[in-house]
Amino acid sequence: MSARVPALWLCADLDHPAAGELVARVTAVVTATPACVWLRGGGASARAMLSTARALRGVTRAEGSALVVGDRLDVAALCEADGVHLPGRGVSPEDARRLTRGWLSAAVHDAAEVDAARGRVDVMVLSPFGVVAGKGEALGAEGFAALRRRAGDCAVIALGGVTGPSDVRAALGAGADGVAVRRALLDAGDPARACAALAEALARRGD
Repeated sequence: MSARVPALWLCADLDHPAAGELVARVTAVVTATPACVWLRGGGASARAMLSTARALRGVTRAEGSALVVGDRLDVAALCEADGVHLPGRGVSPEDARRLTRGWLSAAVHDAAEVDAARGRVDVMVLSPFGVVAGKGEALGAEGFAALRRRAGDCAVIALGGVTGPSDVRAALGAGADGVAVRRALLDAGDPARACAALAEALARRGD
C-alpha cells in the first residue's frame, strides 16, 4: 500500500448525530494516530460539507494524515483533498481523473464491482466485512479474501463491522491493506483511545 494512504480510515460522517463534534473527534485521533479521514455526508449541503472539509484539511495537513472526500469532486478540489471516494452510483473513475490530481477510491461489494474497479482506481473500499445492520450479508473473512485476491495489486480497505482489534486482525488475515471504522470515531467515549487500539493492531500485521 502507498505510504501516503494510511491503513486506518476514519469514516467522518456528517449524517451522524455526533457530526457537531466531528472536527474535534478527528483532531483527537489524528494528533496521536496517522489516519485517512474519509469525509462523508449525502444529506449535507455543499456549503456545509466544504466548511467541514476545509477544517479537516487543516487538521490532517498539520498532523501528517490524509483527507478523502466522498463523492463531491468540487468539494475535494476546493479543499485540496488528497483523494476522492467514488460511490457505486458516482461518476466514472475516468471522468473523476479529469477533475482531480489526487488518488481515487471506489466502493465495491462483489466480484462484478471489483472487476469493474480494478486498474481504474487506486484503492477499493470493500464491504461489508462484518455484520452491519441494513447492509446485507457480511462477506466474512473467506468471502473478503476471495474478492481481495480478485482485486490484484490495488489496495483494499475493509469496511463494515470492524469495531475492535480482533476484527482488525481478521481483516488483515483476509488480505486487507487497512480498515475503515465509523463507531470507533463517532460513538466511542474516547475516540483517540479506541482508534489507537485499532492502529496498534494494524501496526502488528507482520507479527
